Amino acid sequence: MSRNAHWKKPLSSVGLGLAALLVSATAFSGQAFAETVEGIEIDDSVVSENAEAVTAALPCITSTGVITCFDKAGDKVYVKDTKADGKSAVGLWRTDYGRSGGCRNKLTAGKWAECNYDMREEGSIQLQNARYDGQSGKFTYPDPRVYSVWLPIGG
Repeated sequence: MSRNAHWKKPLSSVGLGLAALLVSATAFSGQAFAETVEGIEIDDSVVSENAEAVTAALPCITSTGVITCFDKAGDKVYVKDTKADGKSAVGLWRTDYGRSGGCRNKLTAGKWAECNYDMREEGSIQLQNARYDGQSGKFTYPDPRVYSVWLPIGG
């Protein structure tokens, strides 16, 4: 038996054990883990019934197919998919203290989605627009890429 073959079996057993542990942890907590795409944790959103009124007063960025807004009063990211092309609109974000993520709108085009985050009440956040293709598992970005200015999180 080669040295590589010797390690394959124990490692695959460990991998199965870890997978079972993750499934058990998910079932126990009742929550799914966020999907990681290109190293970014992407959270699914919920329908936002009053987003049109709320986002009218918020800082937003717009690009083809995506509008992303940030509400510092509730640490919420709103994302609207404005293009019916089978891709999801994603509002990517990062803070100046090292946290990052994305809010994915899996709803039909024309609908607003909302992700609620618990952020520090200090620092700043920057938004970026992207589209996500679930079949390829890849992001596409507008050209040129669209970023917000750094927006205050608290206060």
